[in-house]
Amino acid sequence: MTTAARPLDVSRSRSSGGSGNKTANTTTSTEPQPQPQPSVDRRRLNRIWLLVILAFTMSQLTSGGGGCGVSAAPITESNATNSSSNSSSSSSSNPLKHLQKRSQAVNFRMYFQQKLNASSVHRDWENTCGHKPTGLNETHNKAKRCKKRQMILQKLQSQTGRELKSVQGEDKARTTTNSDHMAGVRIKALDISNKHKWVLHKVNYKFLPRLNISSQQLNLRHVHRDLQIYVGAFTYLRNVNLHWDLANLQAKSVLSDELDRMRKSARDMLCSVEEAINLTNLLYAPNRQRAQKQLGQKKRRQAQPVVTYKILPRHLMEKRLQQFKSPLVQLHQQATLAARGEDVPPPQDTNDLEKDALFAKLKFVQYMKSVRKILSSQRKNLCKVRTLKMDQKQKLSQN
Repeated sequence: MTTAARPLDVSRSRSSGGSGNKTANTTTSTEPQPQPQPSVDRRRLNRIWLLVILAFTMSQLTSGGGGCGVSAAPITESNATNSSSNSSSSSSSNPLKHLQKRSQAVNFRMYFQQKLNASSVHRDWENTCGHKPTGLNETHNKAKRCKKRQMILQKLQSQTGRELKSVQGEDKARTTTNSDHMAGVRIKALDISNKHKWVLHKVNYKFLPRLNISSQQLNLRHVHRDLQIYVGAFTYLRNVNLHWDLANLQAKSVLSDELDRMRKSARDMLCSVEEAINLTNLLYAPNRQRAQKQLGQKKRRQAQPVVTYKILPRHLMEKRLQQFKSPLVQLHQQATLAARGEDVPPPQDTNDLEKDALFAKLKFVQYMKSVRKILSSQRKNLCKVRTLKMDQKQKLSQN
């Protein structure tokens, strides 16, 4: 038997010296040794993967969020080395949530500052649709004025009906929730369906404008003034509640979102009335021939419009809004100062603000219903009354 075929006696070779030790050493050196797992490479891959995810998230936030200057949280080497493949996904989702919340808070603060600064500089109830009082008009037939005015009132009635239908449709499609929840597509905070629940509080809100349904004619100048008050009320209520959202939620609440929708609806109604006033003034403006005769005169007097309206100054608007149960004007001043970066006391939770918003919405919906009903009867009887008056004049002239 050869030496290679015999089994190697390790104990004997260890005890003996010389060639036995050499044979054992050469045998062990030729056998393959198990290599350790490259744990360092795996940890390094985890760190690279986390850095790639954070870099991609930062690029998305910078491009989509307007570049709010959000910095990523530092990742230490110990956290990266201790994380496994299962914990790497959870650790990567936590920085994402943190960055999303932080960017959301920054964006909402910018939104709050933008809305409050705009309200402090410009009156929200002024020039809602950009129209200006118009002057001269082309030659028109006086006999058709009544029909044209009837069409103007019919257009205003249709716009009022669409706005009312939109508000009522959204009210039915949304479910009522608490006012301190975050804004959503299918939720609301103000439920005006149960009117009997708030009967005892109606006495405190008689200062809000209303119309007499039995009226035969709609005074567009009075309607224009009343709608300014509703626009101012919804604007102040929204701005005050946005201040509470900034201090507590860092996001827009469902109450602020609903007040913003009501403010837009009131502004659209005010724009429709202002357009009807301008069209009526155009209808009764002097014709071109008469205007050309006045060109040679030194002092040219512009024709006075049939319907005039005024924009309420801010101090008169705030005087009316001070009748709300909550200190609305004072809270709005604090919100304006907070938007400018000044130190103000944090807004307090109050149920009066939600109650004020509820009755402002209720009264505004009732006001639109009254406008639509009065316009319906006025439009039908407008030209009939004018025809009867002309017949009476003709009979008197014949006699």
